[in-house]
Formats: sequence, C-alpha cells, structure tokens
Amino acid sequence: MSRFVTNPMILKELRQRLRERRSWLLPTLYLLVLSGTVLFAYYVSVDEQLHQGQREVQGADIGLAIFLTAVFTQIILLLLMAPVFSAGAITIEKEQRTLAGLLTSLLTAPQIWWGKFVAALLFLLLLLSSALPLLAISFAFGGVEPMQLVRATASTVLVLASISAIGLWCSANFRRSVHSTAVCYAIVLALSIVTAVVFGILVANWSSHADAVGLGGPPAYVQAPLFLNPLYPLLSMLDDAEFQRFVYPTSSWMLFTGIGCLAAAFAMRRLQRSGEQL
Repeated sequence: MSRFVTNPMILKELRQRLRERRSWLLPTLYLLVLSGTVLFAYYVSVDEQLHQGQREVQGADIGLAIFLTAVFTQIILLLLMAPVFSAGAITIEKEQRTLAGLLTSLLTAPQIWWGKFVAALLFLLLLLSSALPLLAISFAFGGVEPMQLVRATASTVLVLASISAIGLWCSANFRRSVHSTAVCYAIVLALSIVTAVVFGILVANWSSHADAVGLGGPPAYVQAPLFLNPLYPLLSMLDDAEFQRFVYPTSSWMLFTGIGCLAAAFAMRRLQRSGEQL
C-alpha cells in the first residue's frame, strides 16, 4: 500500500506538469472565467429583483444564484480540461518511446496507472480548490448551507475522477495523443449531450400519457439516461420546481463510480498486455 502512496510516477508527473507554461496559464484563465460568471450572476440577480418591484434586494436569492452559477460553470470548465490531462498521459510515453522503460522497471502496471491517474486528478483538484473562495462568497449573502457546498464539491470530484479514468483508458488503447483525446472528448460529449437528448425524447413520450392519467414528475426509468450525465447530481440541488423532480443523485454517483472502476481495470489490463508484448 505504501508503494501506491509514495509512487515515483506521481512526483515525476507533477513536476513535469508544474514546469509547463499551462501550469499557471490554465488556473489564471479558469479563475477569470469563473469570476466573470459570478459577477454576471450577481448583476442579473439584483437587476431581476429590482425589476420585480422589490424595495429591498434579498441576499439569500443572490447567494443562491452565485453559488449555483459558480458550481455549474466550474464543472463544465473542468470537464473540458479533464481529457487534456488524462487522455495523453500514457500516449505521450508511447510517442516518446519511454513506455517500454516504464513497463520493464520495478513499477507494476497498476502502479503506473495509479501514478498517472493521481497526477491528472490532483491538477484538477488544484483548480477546484482555487475556486473555493469564489464559492464562499455565496455564504456572505446567505441562502446556501455548508452541506450544499460539500455535496457539490464531492459530486464534482467523483465525476472528474471517473472522466480521468476514462481518459487513461483511451490513452492506453491509442498510440497518438490526438486520437485518445478526441475519443475522450467524444465520450464526455455523449455523456453530457446525448443523455440529455434521450431524456428529452423519453419525457416527451411520457408526458403525453402522464397528462391523461394525471401523474406527477417523470419516474426513475424516464430519468435513467440522465444518471450518466455529469450535471445530474447538481440538478437535484436546484430549488426550481422543474428540477426538484431529479431526486436520484445516488444512482448517478454509483454509475460514475462503476464506470470509473471499469475504465481503470481495462486500462491496467491493457498496460499489462503491452508489457507482455515487449
């Protein structure tokens, strides 16, 4: 177990990433975009309340608007960055012809995978933690409980870990970083967009029968495609009546955990088979 914790691959990958130009450029751009969306949410929320004729602006409404805007913007940005750090982690070793040296070293295939995975996820967690002060602004206005922040952060970490595992599986199966990154982005788009489209079709079909029999919100089997959507666990946090029907975040967490574990197992198996061919 200690060899997995003190994995030399983790130190090597982190040193290499932090020496790159994007190690400071990406966090800067990330925080700029996130700050811009927070300011936009603030002004829109205040302007909307003033147009509704309210004499006093409700701080709780502003805090909730800032929190939800920051949370959804944050996970979208991180989903766009996750394939960049994971999908090329193993293919870069193939392109530089250093994978054979790693596979013949004292490190096992699971240790190589673990080092690549932790290094990719830690950089994403660095971006995630750097945005916590922006999320904490919502507490100054009220309307947000600390448990909501913990839940949103935990859901984001779980989704990012699963996407990073998928990226490493793509990286283990392709020889070029361009190809593995493209496939990983295609999987992310499928999980984010295709699932929403399928859900829309099922809801349209279900609602035509629901109106006739007077049913409530869509049942679990209609929402099932959204369980694979990275945004689904966060939708249940919305107070809007339309989103309060999404009450199965645990199913989504379990699916992403299973997908991540399967991707990790297949990636390690691929690495082991690559070592056997040397």
